[in-house]
Amino acid sequence: MICPFCGMVGSGEYDMLLHMETLHPEEDSTPGTRDPHEQYAECPIDGCGEFVSLAGMDYHIDLHVEEQQDSPDSPGGQVTNGAQPGQLPPIQPARSSGTKSATKDGEMRLGVGGQLLSTPVISEPDTSQKAELGKYAHEQQMPSWLISLLHKGGEVASDGVITVLEQLLHQSRSTEYSYLCHPAVQHISKLKKEGGFCGYRNIQMMVSYINGAGANGKDKFGGRLPSIFEIQECIERAWDMGINAQGRIETGGIKGTRKYIGTPEAQALFVSLAIPCTAQGFKHPEQGKSEAKLMMAIEQYFQQGLRGPPPKVTCTSLPPIYFQHAGHSLTIVGFERQKHGPSNLLVFDPMFRDPPALARLIGRTFKHKSADESLKSYRRGSNYLRRYREFEILR
Repeated sequence: MICPFCGMVGSGEYDMLLHMETLHPEEDSTPGTRDPHEQYAECPIDGCGEFVSLAGMDYHIDLHVEEQQDSPDSPGGQVTNGAQPGQLPPIQPARSSGTKSATKDGEMRLGVGGQLLSTPVISEPDTSQKAELGKYAHEQQMPSWLISLLHKGGEVASDGVITVLEQLLHQSRSTEYSYLCHPAVQHISKLKKEGGFCGYRNIQMMVSYINGAGANGKDKFGGRLPSIFEIQECIERAWDMGINAQGRIETGGIKGTRKYIGTPEAQALFVSLAIPCTAQGFKHPEQGKSEAKLMMAIEQYFQQGLRGPPPKVTCTSLPPIYFQHAGHSLTIVGFERQKHGPSNLLVFDPMFRDPPALARLIGRTFKHKSADESLKSYRRGSNYLRRYREFEILR
Protein backbone atom coordinates (compact mmCIF):
# COMPACT_ATOMS: atom_id res chain seq x y z
CA MET A 1 0.00 0.00 0.00
CA ILE A 2 1.22 3.48 -0.88
CA CYS A 3 0.61 6.58 1.23
CA PRO A 4 -1.13 9.17 -0.99
CA PHE A 5 0.44 12.03 0.99
CA CYS A 6 4.15 11.18 1.13
CA GLY A 7 4.59 8.08 -1.03
CA MET A 8 5.74 5.78 1.78
CA VAL A 9 5.17 2.10 1.03
CA GLY A 10 3.47 0.19 3.86
CA SER A 11 3.24 -3.55 4.48
CA GLY A 12 -0.50 -3.62 5.06
CA GLU A 13 -3.70 -1.65 5.58
CA TYR A 14 -3.29 -1.41 9.38
CA ASP A 15 0.28 -0.10 9.09
CA MET A 16 -0.78 2.44 6.48
CA LEU A 17 -3.73 3.71 8.53
CA LEU A 18 -1.47 4.01 11.59
CA HIS A 19 1.12 5.90 9.50
CA MET A 20 -1.50 8.32 8.16
CA GLU A 21 -3.13 8.94 11.54
CA THR A 22 0.30 9.65 13.07
CA LEU A 23 2.00 11.69 10.34
CA HIS A 24 -0.92 13.01 8.29
CA PRO A 25 -3.78 13.71 10.71
CA GLU A 26 -6.82 15.29 9.12
CA GLU A 27 -7.18 19.02 9.57
CA ASP A 28 -10.20 20.26 11.45
CA SER A 29 -12.93 19.90 8.93
CA THR A 30 -15.77 22.27 8.38
CA PRO A 31 -19.11 20.61 9.13
CA GLY A 32 -20.34 19.43 5.77
CA THR A 33 -19.53 20.59 2.27
CA ARG A 34 -23.21 20.97 1.44
CA ASP A 35 -26.07 22.87 2.94
CA PRO A 36 -27.64 20.25 5.24
CA HIS A 37 -31.08 21.55 4.28
CA GLU A 38 -30.46 21.25 0.54
CA GLN A 39 -33.16 19.21 -1.20
CA TYR A 40 -32.58 16.65 -3.95
CA ALA A 41 -34.94 15.12 -6.48
CA GLU A 42 -34.76 12.76 -9.43
CA CYS A 43 -34.53 14.44 -12.83
CA PRO A 44 -37.99 14.35 -14.48
CA ILE A 45 -36.55 13.88 -17.99
CA ASP A 46 -37.34 10.38 -19.25
CA GLY A 47 -34.30 8.12 -19.22
CA CYS A 48 -32.04 10.36 -17.11
CA GLY A 49 -32.53 8.98 -13.61
CA GLU A 50 -30.01 11.30 -11.94
CA PHE A 51 -30.57 12.82 -8.48
CA VAL A 52 -30.02 16.58 -8.72
CA SER A 53 -30.22 19.34 -6.12
CA LEU A 54 -33.36 21.43 -6.49
CA ALA A 55 -31.15 24.52 -6.70
CA GLY A 56 -29.46 23.08 -9.77
CA MET A 57 -32.47 21.43 -11.37
CA ASP A 58 -33.26 24.27 -13.81
CA TYR A 59 -29.64 24.31 -15.02
CA HIS A 60 -29.68 20.53 -15.38
CA ILE A 61 -32.89 20.56 -17.42
CA ASP A 62 -31.53 23.39 -19.59
CA LEU A 63 -28.64 21.09 -20.52
CA HIS A 64 -31.15 18.41 -21.52
CA VAL A 65 -32.81 21.01 -23.76
CA GLU A 66 -29.42 21.88 -25.30
CA GLU A 67 -28.81 18.16 -25.81
CA GLN A 68 -31.85 18.03 -28.11
CA GLN A 69 -30.93 21.08 -30.21
CA ASP A 70 -31.24 20.13 -33.87
CA SER A 71 -31.44 23.46 -35.69
CA PRO A 72 -30.36 23.11 -39.32
CA ASP A 73 -29.87 26.88 -39.51
CA SER A 74 -27.10 27.10 -36.89
CA PRO A 75 -24.03 26.71 -39.10
CA GLY A 76 -23.47 29.35 -41.72
CA GLY A 77 -20.98 29.81 -44.52
CA GLN A 78 -19.06 27.07 -46.30
CA VAL A 79 -18.91 23.53 -44.94
CA THR A 80 -16.34 21.12 -46.33
CA ASN A 81 -16.41 17.39 -45.57
CA GLY A 82 -13.21 15.90 -44.21
CA ALA A 83 -11.32 19.15 -43.76
CA GLN A 84 -9.44 19.63 -40.49
CA PRO A 85 -8.69 23.06 -39.01
CA GLY A 86 -5.10 22.46 -37.97
CA GLN A 87 -2.16 20.13 -37.58
CA LEU A 88 -2.31 17.50 -34.85
CA PRO A 89 0.13 18.45 -32.08
CA PRO A 90 2.88 15.98 -31.15
CA ILE A 91 1.80 13.37 -28.63
CA GLN A 92 2.82 14.17 -25.07
CA PRO A 93 3.56 11.32 -22.66
CA ALA A 94 1.28 10.74 -19.70
CA ARG A 95 2.03 12.85 -16.66
CA SER A 96 4.12 11.54 -13.81
CA SER A 97 2.52 9.92 -10.79
CA GLY A 98 4.84 11.80 -8.45
CA THR A 99 3.84 11.87 -4.81
CA LYS A 100 4.09 15.57 -4.01
CA SER A 101 1.91 16.49 -1.10
CA ALA A 102 -0.32 19.50 -1.62
CA THR A 103 0.74 22.30 0.67
CA LYS A 104 -1.64 25.09 -0.28
CA ASP A 105 -4.43 25.81 2.16
CA GLY A 106 -7.59 23.97 1.23
CA GLU A 107 -5.94 21.38 -1.02
CA MET A 108 -5.56 17.72 -0.14
CA ARG A 109 -4.38 14.43 -1.59
CA LEU A 110 -6.81 11.55 -1.98
CA GLY A 111 -6.61 7.86 -1.37
CA VAL A 112 -6.66 5.39 1.47
CA GLY A 113 -8.17 7.09 4.49
CA GLY A 114 -8.91 10.29 2.56
CA GLN A 115 -12.37 11.79 2.41
CA LEU A 116 -14.27 10.41 -0.56
CA LEU A 117 -16.94 12.54 -2.19
CA SER A 118 -18.55 9.59 -3.93
CA THR A 119 -18.60 7.09 -1.07
CA PRO A 120 -18.96 8.75 2.34
CA VAL A 121 -19.29 6.67 5.49
CA ILE A 122 -22.94 5.74 5.91
CA SER A 123 -24.81 7.36 8.78
CA GLU A 124 -28.48 8.23 8.95
CA PRO A 125 -29.82 8.23 5.39
CA ASP A 126 -31.05 11.48 3.89
CA THR A 127 -31.68 12.81 0.39
CA SER A 128 -28.30 14.54 0.04
CA GLN A 129 -26.45 11.39 1.07
CA LYS A 130 -28.56 9.37 -1.34
CA ALA A 131 -27.42 11.67 -4.12
CA GLU A 132 -23.77 11.01 -3.21
CA LEU A 133 -24.04 7.25 -2.68
CA GLY A 134 -26.39 6.80 -5.61
CA LYS A 135 -29.98 5.67 -5.84
CA TYR A 136 -28.85 2.04 -5.68
CA ALA A 137 -26.31 2.42 -2.87
CA HIS A 138 -27.35 -0.83 -1.19
CA GLU A 139 -28.01 -2.84 -4.35
CA GLN A 140 -26.55 -6.34 -4.41
CA GLN A 141 -27.17 -7.02 -8.11
CA MET A 142 -28.35 -4.83 -10.98
CA PRO A 143 -31.47 -6.13 -12.78
CA SER A 144 -31.12 -8.55 -15.70
CA TRP A 145 -32.63 -6.09 -18.20
CA LEU A 146 -29.85 -3.60 -17.42
CA ILE A 147 -27.14 -6.25 -17.70
CA SER A 148 -28.51 -7.08 -21.15
CA LEU A 149 -28.68 -3.38 -22.11
CA LEU A 150 -25.06 -2.77 -21.10
CA HIS A 151 -23.85 -5.87 -22.96
CA LYS A 152 -25.76 -4.95 -26.13
CA GLY A 153 -25.51 -1.17 -26.04
CA GLY A 154 -21.92 -0.72 -24.91
CA GLU A 155 -21.55 3.05 -24.88
CA VAL A 156 -22.36 6.13 -26.96
CA ALA A 157 -18.99 7.38 -28.20
CA SER A 158 -18.35 10.49 -30.33
CA ASP A 159 -15.01 11.02 -32.07
CA GLY A 160 -13.82 14.41 -33.29
CA VAL A 161 -15.75 16.66 -30.89
CA ILE A 162 -12.55 18.36 -29.68
CA THR A 163 -11.89 19.54 -33.24
CA VAL A 164 -15.40 21.00 -33.43
CA LEU A 165 -14.86 22.82 -30.12
CA GLU A 166 -11.59 24.23 -31.51
CA GLN A 167 -13.42 25.88 -34.40
CA LEU A 168 -16.27 27.12 -32.20
CA LEU A 169 -13.79 28.73 -29.77
CA HIS A 170 -12.01 30.45 -32.66
CA GLN A 171 -15.36 31.87 -33.79
CA SER A 172 -16.69 32.72 -30.31
CA ARG A 173 -17.13 36.44 -29.71
CA SER A 174 -16.72 36.04 -25.95
CA THR A 175 -13.54 33.93 -25.79
CA GLU A 176 -10.32 35.73 -24.90
CA TYR A 177 -8.13 32.62 -24.85
CA SER A 178 -8.61 28.88 -24.38
CA TYR A 179 -6.86 25.52 -24.22
CA LEU A 180 -7.94 22.08 -25.38
CA CYS A 181 -6.62 18.61 -24.56
CA HIS A 182 -5.53 15.96 -27.06
CA PRO A 183 -8.10 15.60 -29.90
CA ALA A 184 -8.22 11.80 -29.57
CA VAL A 185 -10.47 12.07 -26.51
CA GLN A 186 -13.96 10.75 -27.23
CA HIS A 187 -17.15 12.07 -25.65
CA ILE A 188 -18.69 9.01 -23.98
CA SER A 189 -22.32 9.36 -22.95
CA LYS A 190 -24.66 7.25 -20.86
CA LEU A 191 -27.19 4.91 -22.40
CA LYS A 192 -30.80 5.85 -21.79
CA LYS A 193 -32.05 4.45 -18.45
CA GLU A 194 -28.65 2.99 -17.51
CA GLY A 195 -28.51 4.83 -14.17
CA GLY A 196 -25.58 6.42 -12.36
CA PHE A 197 -22.61 5.16 -14.34
CA CYS A 198 -21.03 8.59 -14.88
CA GLY A 199 -17.81 7.61 -13.10
CA TYR A 200 -17.40 4.63 -15.42
CA ARG A 201 -18.06 6.74 -18.51
CA ASN A 202 -15.41 9.23 -17.41
CA ILE A 203 -12.90 6.39 -16.99
CA GLN A 204 -13.77 5.33 -20.55
CA MET A 205 -13.05 8.89 -21.74
CA MET A 206 -9.65 8.77 -20.05
CA VAL A 207 -8.99 5.43 -21.75
CA SER A 208 -10.04 6.87 -25.12
CA TYR A 209 -7.14 9.30 -24.76
CA ILE A 210 -4.72 6.51 -23.84
CA ASN A 211 -5.79 4.45 -26.86
CA GLY A 212 -6.04 7.30 -29.35
CA ALA A 213 -2.83 9.07 -28.35
CA GLY A 214 -0.80 5.90 -27.88
CA ALA A 215 -0.02 7.05 -24.35
CA ASN A 216 1.40 5.16 -21.40
CA GLY A 217 -0.86 2.16 -20.73
CA LYS A 218 -2.13 1.67 -24.28
CA ASP A 219 -1.21 -2.03 -24.13
CA LYS A 220 -3.56 -2.55 -21.18
CA PHE A 221 -6.79 -2.08 -23.14
CA GLY A 222 -6.10 -3.66 -26.53
CA GLY A 223 -7.17 -0.52 -28.38
CA ARG A 224 -10.77 -0.65 -27.12
CA LEU A 225 -12.81 0.84 -24.30
CA PRO A 226 -13.35 -1.36 -21.23
CA SER A 227 -16.97 -2.19 -20.46
CA ILE A 228 -18.75 -1.25 -17.23
CA PHE A 229 -18.27 -4.83 -16.03
CA GLU A 230 -14.56 -4.85 -16.89
CA ILE A 231 -14.06 -1.57 -15.03
CA GLN A 232 -15.79 -3.03 -11.98
CA GLU A 233 -13.56 -6.13 -12.13
CA CYS A 234 -10.46 -3.95 -12.40
CA ILE A 235 -11.44 -1.76 -9.43
CA GLU A 236 -12.16 -4.84 -7.30
CA ARG A 237 -8.72 -6.26 -8.25
CA ALA A 238 -7.13 -2.94 -7.29
CA TRP A 239 -8.80 -3.18 -3.88
CA ASP A 240 -7.46 -6.74 -3.57
CA MET A 241 -4.00 -5.22 -4.15
CA GLY A 242 -4.60 -2.78 -1.29
CA ILE A 243 -5.00 0.28 -3.52
CA ASN A 244 -7.59 2.67 -2.02
CA ALA A 245 -9.13 -0.42 -0.42
CA GLN A 246 -11.20 1.73 1.96
CA GLY A 247 -13.61 2.07 -0.95
CA ARG A 248 -14.64 -1.57 -0.60
CA ILE A 249 -15.44 -1.06 3.07
CA GLU A 250 -17.53 2.02 2.36
CA THR A 251 -19.39 0.66 -0.67
CA GLY A 252 -19.63 -3.00 0.31
CA GLY A 253 -18.28 -3.86 -3.14
CA ILE A 254 -19.42 -2.66 -6.56
CA LYS A 255 -19.27 -5.71 -8.83
CA GLY A 256 -22.55 -6.23 -10.66
CA THR A 257 -24.21 -3.17 -9.07
CA ARG A 258 -25.15 0.41 -9.95
CA LYS A 259 -23.33 1.94 -6.98
CA TYR A 260 -21.58 5.22 -7.69
CA ILE A 261 -17.82 5.30 -8.01
CA GLY A 262 -15.60 8.37 -7.77
CA THR A 263 -12.05 9.67 -7.91
CA PRO A 264 -10.51 7.10 -5.51
CA GLU A 265 -11.91 4.22 -7.58
CA ALA A 266 -10.67 5.75 -10.85
CA GLN A 267 -7.27 6.29 -9.23
CA ALA A 268 -7.22 2.70 -7.97
CA LEU A 269 -7.92 1.37 -11.47
CA PHE A 270 -5.12 3.31 -13.15
CA VAL A 271 -2.57 2.72 -10.38
CA SER A 272 -3.29 -1.03 -10.47
CA LEU A 273 -2.47 -1.00 -14.20
CA ALA A 274 0.77 0.98 -13.61
CA ILE A 275 -0.67 3.97 -15.48
CA PRO A 276 0.72 7.20 -13.94
CA CYS A 277 -1.86 9.53 -12.38
CA THR A 278 -2.08 12.18 -9.68
CA ALA A 279 -5.15 12.99 -7.58
CA GLN A 280 -5.79 16.33 -5.93
CA GLY A 281 -8.63 17.85 -3.95
CA PHE A 282 -9.82 21.41 -3.34
CA LYS A 283 -11.86 22.21 -0.25
CA HIS A 284 -12.81 25.48 1.40
CA PRO A 285 -15.88 26.41 3.47
CA GLU A 286 -16.17 29.88 1.93
CA GLN A 287 -18.18 30.11 -1.27
CA GLY A 288 -16.04 30.56 -4.36
CA LYS A 289 -12.67 29.73 -2.77
CA SER A 290 -12.57 26.07 -3.83
CA GLU A 291 -13.78 27.07 -7.29
CA ALA A 292 -11.00 29.68 -7.62
CA LYS A 293 -8.32 27.18 -6.59
CA LEU A 294 -9.70 24.63 -9.03
CA MET A 295 -9.75 27.10 -11.92
CA MET A 296 -6.19 28.19 -11.19
CA ALA A 297 -4.97 24.59 -11.11
CA ILE A 298 -6.68 23.69 -14.39
CA GLU A 299 -5.35 26.77 -16.19
CA GLN A 300 -1.82 26.07 -14.93
CA TYR A 301 -2.13 22.47 -16.10
CA PHE A 302 -2.93 23.52 -19.66
CA GLN A 303 -0.36 26.35 -19.64
CA GLN A 304 2.61 24.13 -18.79
CA GLY A 305 5.61 24.83 -20.98
CA LEU A 306 3.95 27.76 -22.77
CA ARG A 307 5.53 31.21 -22.84
CA GLY A 308 4.11 34.61 -23.72
CA PRO A 309 0.50 35.72 -24.24
CA PRO A 310 -1.73 32.77 -25.17
CA PRO A 311 -3.43 32.69 -28.58
CA LYS A 312 -7.20 32.50 -28.74
CA VAL A 313 -7.12 28.69 -28.98
CA THR A 314 -4.21 26.50 -27.93
CA CYS A 315 -4.49 22.84 -28.94
CA THR A 316 -2.32 20.69 -26.69
CA SER A 317 -1.47 17.01 -26.60
CA LEU A 318 -2.29 16.79 -22.87
CA PRO A 319 -4.56 14.14 -21.36
CA PRO A 320 -8.05 15.07 -20.18
CA ILE A 321 -8.78 15.37 -16.45
CA TYR A 322 -11.22 13.31 -14.39
CA PHE A 323 -13.32 15.81 -12.41
CA GLN A 324 -15.53 15.04 -9.40
CA HIS A 325 -17.85 17.08 -7.23
CA ALA A 326 -20.48 15.81 -4.82
CA GLY A 327 -22.86 13.51 -6.64
CA HIS A 328 -21.45 13.72 -10.17
CA SER A 329 -18.28 13.48 -12.25
CA LEU A 330 -17.25 14.88 -15.64
CA THR A 331 -14.19 14.94 -17.88
CA ILE A 332 -12.35 18.25 -18.29
CA VAL A 333 -11.15 18.64 -21.89
CA GLY A 334 -10.15 22.31 -21.80
CA PHE A 335 -10.15 25.72 -20.15
CA GLU A 336 -11.53 29.06 -21.37
CA ARG A 337 -11.03 32.64 -20.23
CA GLN A 338 -13.75 34.98 -21.47
CA LYS A 339 -13.24 38.62 -22.44
CA HIS A 340 -15.41 40.01 -19.66
CA GLY A 341 -13.48 38.11 -16.98
CA PRO A 342 -15.08 34.77 -16.03
CA SER A 343 -13.43 31.42 -16.64
CA ASN A 344 -15.03 28.19 -17.79
CA LEU A 345 -14.04 24.59 -17.61
CA LEU A 346 -14.65 22.91 -20.96
CA VAL A 347 -16.07 19.48 -20.24
CA PHE A 348 -17.50 16.31 -21.67
CA ASP A 349 -20.43 15.47 -19.40
CA PRO A 350 -21.39 11.77 -19.64
CA MET A 351 -24.91 12.68 -18.51
CA PHE A 352 -25.57 14.42 -21.85
CA ARG A 353 -24.99 13.56 -25.50
CA ASP A 354 -23.68 15.93 -28.15
CA PRO A 355 -26.54 17.97 -29.68
CA PRO A 356 -27.40 16.64 -33.17
CA ALA A 357 -26.68 20.05 -34.72
CA LEU A 358 -23.14 19.92 -33.33
CA ALA A 359 -22.60 16.24 -34.10
CA ARG A 360 -23.20 16.98 -37.78
CA LEU A 361 -20.18 19.31 -37.76
CA ILE A 362 -17.73 16.54 -36.84
CA GLY A 363 -15.10 16.10 -39.54
CA ARG A 364 -15.96 19.40 -41.24
CA THR A 365 -14.63 22.91 -41.52
CA PHE A 366 -17.44 25.39 -40.91
CA LYS A 367 -18.45 28.93 -40.02
CA HIS A 368 -21.07 29.16 -37.30
CA LYS A 369 -23.61 31.93 -36.75
CA SER A 370 -23.89 31.32 -32.99
CA ALA A 371 -20.72 29.67 -31.73
CA ASP A 372 -21.32 30.73 -28.13
CA GLU A 373 -24.74 29.08 -28.08
CA SER A 374 -23.23 25.80 -29.29
CA LEU A 375 -20.48 25.99 -26.66
CA LYS A 376 -23.03 26.30 -23.85
CA SER A 377 -23.35 22.51 -23.48
CA TYR A 378 -19.61 22.20 -22.84
CA ARG A 379 -18.98 25.19 -20.56
CA ARG A 380 -19.08 24.85 -16.78
CA GLY A 381 -18.49 28.16 -15.02
CA SER A 382 -19.39 29.83 -11.75
CA ASN A 383 -23.15 29.36 -12.23
CA TYR A 384 -22.54 25.62 -12.07
CA LEU A 385 -19.58 25.35 -9.70
CA ARG A 386 -20.68 27.79 -7.00
CA ARG A 387 -23.08 25.26 -5.48
CA TYR A 388 -20.15 23.12 -4.30
CA ARG A 389 -17.42 23.61 -1.69
CA GLU A 390 -15.30 20.60 -2.61
CA PHE A 391 -13.79 19.28 -5.85
CA GLU A 392 -11.47 16.44 -6.84
CA ILE A 393 -9.41 15.92 -9.98
CA LEU A 394 -7.36 13.02 -11.36
CA ARG A 395 -4.79 13.67 -14.05
